[in-house]
Amino acid sequence: MIQSLIHSMIVCPDMKKTYPKISYGKGPYLFDEEGKKYLDASSGSAAVSNIGHGITEIAQIIKEQTEKISVLPTHAFSSTVVEEYLTELVAFAPAGFVKAWTVMSGTEAVENAIKLALQYHQLQGDNKRYKIISRWNTYHGNSIFTLDVGGMKLRRQCYSQWMNNFPHISPAYAYRKPNHLSEQEYVQTLVTEFENCLIETGPETVAAFIAEPVVAAAMGAVPPPQDYFKHMHAVCEKYGILFIADEILTGFGRTGKNFGMQHFDVTPDIIAAGKGISGGYYPLSAVLTTEKIMQPFIQQNAPFMGGHTFACNPVGAAVGKYVIQYLKENNIVDNAQKMGTLLKQQLETLYKYDIVGDVRGVGLLCGIEFVQDRQLKTAFPPSYNLSKRIGEKTIQKGVVLYPGKGSVDGTSGDHIMIVPPLIINEQQVHELVHALDASIKETIQELATSTYF
Repeated sequence: MIQSLIHSMIVCPDMKKTYPKISYGKGPYLFDEEGKKYLDASSGSAAVSNIGHGITEIAQIIKEQTEKISVLPTHAFSSTVVEEYLTELVAFAPAGFVKAWTVMSGTEAVENAIKLALQYHQLQGDNKRYKIISRWNTYHGNSIFTLDVGGMKLRRQCYSQWMNNFPHISPAYAYRKPNHLSEQEYVQTLVTEFENCLIETGPETVAAFIAEPVVAAAMGAVPPPQDYFKHMHAVCEKYGILFIADEILTGFGRTGKNFGMQHFDVTPDIIAAGKGISGGYYPLSAVLTTEKIMQPFIQQNAPFMGGHTFACNPVGAAVGKYVIQYLKENNIVDNAQKMGTLLKQQLETLYKYDIVGDVRGVGLLCGIEFVQDRQLKTAFPPSYNLSKRIGEKTIQKGVVLYPGKGSVDGTSGDHIMIVPPLIINEQQVHELVHALDASIKETIQELATSTYF
């Protein structure tokens, strides 16, 4: 084991583990060098491979585009392939979006979206606004700045000395709402908390509120109550604060609609998009924005002070354009809605196990939260690494899921996110749930005998 670690140049999450080496992928499956097949219900890392692996047409598109031009000095030139793609991207977005540009990662997209919000206020002559409000237990990227904006305590802890500590408010977490509150009353407490936070920090200093439509990796596919975002958006408008939707994971059909926020009848001012945008075939992300936000830039002929080496890259545009066409021509978004309904129904059969506390999700963004006591919703001790252990068992059975922890308070709480490629079929849904069922059952047996815990 030590020898294998010495000879590996990869910095892995678990330094004591030897990882299987994947040889190739096809459709929703991965195949390692030993010939073992895995159903990739993580869709890469994570929810990236929306259209599956091994699409040879994309390889040809990349070849053809790189033979023409692979990167441009964007301060001097544009290109037809980029402009055609951005036109299609805006058309794929919710109504009201008029401009877009691309970068390479979700972190870059979120940071660009926040920069855009700040510069919008500056062009409006409102230089006091700079703070960004987000929620605890949410992830908005892995740069120091976006970690500070986000609310994942475990990821923030290492870099706490570099944090400016923007205001954070509670997530919309219906499973753990106070029992005495109705859903409507619970939403009102969250909205009141938001408004009180604004008043305390000074609403005139706040540039934007940012939120994931469905909280993904940080909490394991937690959707808000239906009217939550309508009320939060109304508060933003009341105080002149921009609303940014972090659709890095929830976009491009993942939730059964083109974008996750469309489930809640709210149009944000800015969208940060990524992951499924290229199906994992090219590092790509994007920022999309409305006419309202672009108007002062256009009127004052002001450049956006962002800019990245590979922004508006022709190769990324060629891949992104193909992915949108593929989603449309193969009814992939409809399949995500249909298979998501089936997946959630199948996952709900796992309530037969007492450690399954909550099954939730939207479309093919689903999750399970595990609890030690279902009635009290008590979390397992973090030292158990329960979700990780269950995830390791499913891998042994040929299914890759996305385990996580910290969903309760940032430290405790175990969950697994299930985000298969959007091309998944009924048989593969059953295959997935069967492996998860057996893995939970084995883990419960180990809990009973204290094996490995």
